[in-house]
Amino acid sequence: MSDSVEFYQQQAHLGISKMPWLLHLQEQALQEFKRVGFPTRHDEDWKYTSVESFLSHRFVLNKDISLNQSPKKRNIPIEHYSLPIINGMFSGSTTEVPSGVVIIPMAQALEKMPDQLEAYLGRILKRENAFHALNTAMSQQGLFIYIPKDVCLEKPLHLSHWQDKEEQAVNLRHLIVMEADAQLTIIEDYAGLDSTCYFTNTITEVVLAPKARLTHYKIQSESKQAYHFGHIAVQQAMKSEFNSHSISLGGKWVRSDISIELMEPGAECLMNGLYLPNEGQHVDHHTLVQHFATDCQSAQNYKGILNGKSRAVFNGRVLVAEGAQHTKATQQNKNLLLSAHAEIDTKPQLEISADDVICTHGATVGQLDGEALFYLATRGICREEGSHYLINAFINENIKLFANEKIAIWISNLLNEQLG
Repeated sequence: MSDSVEFYQQQAHLGISKMPWLLHLQEQALQEFKRVGFPTRHDEDWKYTSVESFLSHRFVLNKDISLNQSPKKRNIPIEHYSLPIINGMFSGSTTEVPSGVVIIPMAQALEKMPDQLEAYLGRILKRENAFHALNTAMSQQGLFIYIPKDVCLEKPLHLSHWQDKEEQAVNLRHLIVMEADAQLTIIEDYAGLDSTCYFTNTITEVVLAPKARLTHYKIQSESKQAYHFGHIAVQQAMKSEFNSHSISLGGKWVRSDISIELMEPGAECLMNGLYLPNEGQHVDHHTLVQHFATDCQSAQNYKGILNGKSRAVFNGRVLVAEGAQHTKATQQNKNLLLSAHAEIDTKPQLEISADDVICTHGATVGQLDGEALFYLATRGICREEGSHYLINAFINENIKLFANEKIAIWISNLLNEQLG
């Protein structure tokens, strides 16, 4: 493992900035990386997710944005702003966005508006592992998105990430800052060339001012040989609203985390997740919601459908601070095992330091209902078709949480493609 740490340290030094504050941030991250190294199974948060397979590779930075194959096009059924990110490099245009809205590559933002970035970059995410540190040490790729006060962007932003180079590493840091009463929908979409082994290390930091509202979709459908580490870190002010919809379909080894801080009264967040690992896939979700203020609400609803020899992990934590009265927090994780070889480790957690709260949590693991399948068979519905009905009924609750009906239909079709 020490050889791997040294190798990735050398890679990180290739992206060191000359800007004093950013250089300081990157050097701090590198020192942390050298000190903690890559996680092992002795680390509680990595107990069920080994990095040994990842460390058997040597993923290298590649600034060549030439394509081996054209990216797969997503037929998103609504009008949107297209923001393609090819092999880590932004290759689109943002000239159509309304006046005052800023959407520019991170490297340009660091040159043109360093003061704005210094106030937020690296300050929302709490670095806790090697992947956080590596990403921070190389945080010059990605997008800076700024939505001014009272601006409602009616069309979603579609950040379409694509990789097609073997043994390539892409480190992305997106920063989203929304002023008071701003509204935005973002679709972060990750995909890659089939059967290509590459590494995506992506972090999105989000700052929501009072009454700002962000609906965020993450569609992870990487190559089935790819490695994906992703973290969304959110900080919410008074009466702001953050709605997260996470769909995990691809990847060989996937860790997808989200952490939310409800800093002021009346803030609300929703975390809605679906993961469908198949043969040979490992998908790990860790969530953390911290209630620091009164009258805040959080809801987590994650469901997994596991097939073949696959494995999933869900670890959800809700922390209610002392004085965060009138908190309402719900958390549930339900899993459906379609194969005798599929495994799930689930651990919902509540840590409460206030007394006037409503908090619930729970987890279930099961198989398709044999009696229901038999009943459907007596009505002339074969086992395969009956299984399809029961699976769709299982995820229907989550589909209904999507804010846009057309997006809900589109994602339903993606899920059905994965289920075959």
